Amino acid sequence: MIRAACHCTDVRLEIERSPDWVNDCNCTLCRRYGPLWAYYEPGEVKLVQGVGATDDYRWDDKMLAFHRCKTCGCIAHFKSLADAPFICAVNGRMMPTLDPASVRIQHKDNGHTESFWTRSDGPIVARKHPKMDPPGPEDWR
Repeated sequence: MIRAACHCTDVRLEIERSPDWVNDCNCTLCRRYGPLWAYYEPGEVKLVQGVGATDDYRWDDKMLAFHRCKTCGCIAHFKSLADAPFICAVNGRMMPTLDPASVRIQHKDNGHTESFWTRSDGPIVARKHPKMDPPGPEDWR
């Protein structure tokens, strides 16, 4: 079981399994949002808090609803609006206990630019913010 939450934790999700890979999509929408999508089958994701706490954006064919927290603005997940609606993808960046080194990043060229933001061009830059304890299994944030 893995937990995901927006920054303020108004929107909380529980997910059956950790993803093996995440999708870095470069479509016109995802390029702006910056998510790393982890995809799931119906029933694998449960919204445990946040009914009514999100706004959604439906673009183009109106088959997907991208949900963001009304309070902190984080893009948490998107839902299928097909015949059987369900949460099909969760933003991997909302999973505090997910080790980024444990998942593969897949680049999907939906923007037809062959250009992506997720790549390492140099060493990791030292932080300027105060040190925080790493999230534990009961930590939503």
